Amino acid sequence: MDKEEFKFSDKKIPIERKDEIDSSYKIKSYNLKLKFMEERKIPQREIKDLLNHFFNTTKVISRKTKNSISKIIYSQKDRILIVITPLGKDIIVNRDRLSRDYGWFFFIEKPKKKEKDLKKKKPKKKEERKEEKTLSTEDFPFDDSIVPLKEKINMRSLYRTKEYDHYLKLIKSGDISQLPVKDVLNDLFFKDETIPLEEKKGIRKIIYYQKEKVIVIKSLIGDELYENLERLVKKYGWYFYITGVPVGKSELCIAIDKVEKRFELDYFKNISLAEDSNNSSDIRVTIYPIVLKPNHNCHILGLGNLNILLDCGLSEKDEENEIEGDFRHIEDYMLNLPQYITEEEKIRKEIVDEDSDEVILEEIPKNPKIDAIFLSHSHYDHVSGLKELIKLYPDTPLLSSRITLDLYLLRDSNFLKQETHNEIEEEEYQNIVKNIIYVENGTKIEFKERNCFLSFFHAGHMPGALMLLAKINDFKFLYTGDYTYIDITPFAGTRRFLEQISHPIDYLLIDGTAAQEDFGNISDQFHSLILFLEQKAEYGDNSLIGADPSSLAISFMLTFWRYFRKQQLRRGFKKRPNIYVDMMVRRNIQVINHRYEYIYGPISRLIRDKANPFNSIKFRWFDHTNLNFLRKKNNIIISHPPDLSYGLIRNIINVVGRNPHNFVFLAGSIHDPPGSDLLEGAEEIEFSETWKMPFRALLLNTFAPHIKIKLHADKNQLLEMIKNLEPKEVCFFHQSARKLVEVVEYVQELGVDKVSLPVKRKLKILN
Repeated sequence: MDKEEFKFSDKKIPIERKDEIDSSYKIKSYNLKLKFMEERKIPQREIKDLLNHFFNTTKVISRKTKNSISKIIYSQKDRILIVITPLGKDIIVNRDRLSRDYGWFFFIEKPKKKEKDLKKKKPKKKEERKEEKTLSTEDFPFDDSIVPLKEKINMRSLYRTKEYDHYLKLIKSGDISQLPVKDVLNDLFFKDETIPLEEKKGIRKIIYYQKEKVIVIKSLIGDELYENLERLVKKYGWYFYITGVPVGKSELCIAIDKVEKRFELDYFKNISLAEDSNNSSDIRVTIYPIVLKPNHNCHILGLGNLNILLDCGLSEKDEENEIEGDFRHIEDYMLNLPQYITEEEKIRKEIVDEDSDEVILEEIPKNPKIDAIFLSHSHYDHVSGLKELIKLYPDTPLLSSRITLDLYLLRDSNFLKQETHNEIEEEEYQNIVKNIIYVENGTKIEFKERNCFLSFFHAGHMPGALMLLAKINDFKFLYTGDYTYIDITPFAGTRRFLEQISHPIDYLLIDGTAAQEDFGNISDQFHSLILFLEQKAEYGDNSLIGADPSSLAISFMLTFWRYFRKQQLRRGFKKRPNIYVDMMVRRNIQVINHRYEYIYGPISRLIRDKANPFNSIKFRWFDHTNLNFLRKKNNIIISHPPDLSYGLIRNIINVVGRNPHNFVFLAGSIHDPPGSDLLEGAEEIEFSETWKMPFRALLLNTFAPHIKIKLHADKNQLLEMIKNLEPKEVCFFHQSARKLVEVVEYVQELGVDKVSLPVKRKLKILN
């Protein structure tokens, strides 16, 4: 054991060399990095050279972290560097890069506390958290209905707000007597005329805590209750915590979970990719783009013997115009395959007619061999052909996240029109559910060959979206699907998961939808939008947001709810708007609520800990039978589709759009009228020949065109993906070649060897 010192920033850092490091430091990530360094033959830098470069040259580690290092222990033999520091988060985040740069594994250890400090600071005894308990349950009858009434003890901390403290102080300072709860409810429901009958009918549940003087009212509406809160507190001696009705679980998710699945996760474990089982190192990887329209996406990924369909955004045949559909091109893939394979492989397909000694080609089946279908996410342009594909390939497994399958059936099937929702009635969709193999972030699917597997990672973009990584021996292929690098509430972007992906990537097939655009800082974009909404709320005007119900609509709802709640609690904002969503947005939210454990981020913890923002009294839903709220002021309405082309949103904009004080924002990409007409400056909306209306509201898209909020990655996010994944070849999809010429040049400048655009229906061998 040797000891020396390293001088840095006017201090001396002890350096201790050990022949061998204790096994407790050889954690799982160490073994993975050691294997990675050995496979890549990364040279191990001399310790002096490493320390000089680490402290004096590298900028990936902050100076603050470097200054915090109190000691370094290392073992040349084990390739471990133990850094003693109370900080070190940025070392852990950049551990892969440090391993590549230095050929060492960096282990972070916090300094041990001195015995004197331990004696001085006696550990505080944690107060045992008392479990909330129900003392009694009874029914409170009102207006031909029953309101469940519960008395509980040990009130949850959720209800101990600043507002609660304020009113409790008011009760004590005013010496206000606390009336019996039954007297309070009888007076409130049957005598108090300031609270409208509609609000009283909207109350679904009441819980009260005698000791804490709190009555929790769970209701569909609570506007006047809240306006009269101080009067009610002074009258009854109780604080009223007004909250919403739970959004509930998804009936569709429950029905899907009842269906017995045909395949297990290990279905592919005994499937070989190699044509020659004795030569598993020679497995060909190919890509074949079936369709590359802006609104359709589909590729075939060939992994030796296996064909995987990457999404199935396919169009059917248009009989009226005699236009062939995209399904024909799946057949073309197999029919045209011989022209792309080697002469040797052609010979393998030849057979001899014994009667004539004539050599003929083996007949190719009508439907090509599709071994699996991967659904990256549930948007129409990636799943439009699934129903027809399952008819052609009824025994083909589907790889998809739970939420992707849920949202696909929610939009595509007739489940919502069924009389009962106990099960999925349509046979085609039953087959789709039966064939599903669920994959989530971190799922790994192995094949017979040891060094071949598929793995899956969060893609951002929308709930359930996944990227697919195929590792075939030393070759790594990554299909991003549609992605966002950054986090957009409540969806985690890819940046949190790229460290889990071994790189460099050999072939990156990446979403190019918005790769030529620059959205700027997404937080600034959201903040700018919210400032407009806050101004409208101050004056009691209404705001309408047109957005996709399964992605941006949910992001907006949570972002707006959180902002205005903070304004109310911290700054006493009195004009907090109600947030209304249509029933399709609500059903998408119910899926999120039901599958919350598969959503990464704070929303998952809030739902788990029963602090669900979807249950807020300020969050409401509506359908065509209940549009009375349009007559009221100070609402944020989130509905779909963003181009205003059909559904309830036409009824809503017919009211909101006529008032010059109101506000409208169309989120995402708008291609169809009447939304596209408004973007081009139209002053009138034409829904049909007989239905036209003047548009006078403030349209943010034209007033502030720099505000762009999309769930596709822009040029800056593309840069971060390239930097992290270090791809050797990049190929774009989901955008026309004409729009990507400059992007190709931009990516080449980043140091990527090959940048290409896919050629429709042309096979490309990747390895």
